[in-house]
This record gives sequence, C-alpha cells and structure tokens, in this order.
Amino acid sequence: MTDPKTPPGKGRTSVPTEALLRAVRDASERLTRFSRDPEVRREAGNVAQAVGRLLDAIRKAGAEKGR
Repeated sequence: MTDPKTPPGKGRTSVPTEALLRAVRDASERLTRFSRDPEVRREAGNVAQAVGRLLDAIRKAGAEKGR
C-alpha cells in the first residue's frame, strides 16, 4: 500500500475517479455472479448499485456544470 502522504509525481499513478468507480462497480457485479456465499452476493449487489448511482450523480453534476 502506498503512503497517503506521498506527493503526486514519479512513482505514483493517477487514476480518474470515473474509471476507478467503474472498476469497483464491475468487480462488485462479478462478485454477485460468481460468489458462492449469498451474503457476499447480496452485499456486492448493494455496492454495485450504490456505485452506479454515484457515477450517475457525478456525470449529472459534470453535465450541469458545463451548461
């Protein structure tokens, strides 16, 4: 794990928020399909839905900002 106090620059990767959230949502959706534990599937589904709503809100805020 990286040190959160490390300043951005060499050796540190910057990932756009939307790309990171899409990856989280996709991973959660995969867990809903492939996990054998029903509680894990249920919680992963909740995470996928919540992240999807967050992505929609971010996109909506960006669209309104551009007006």
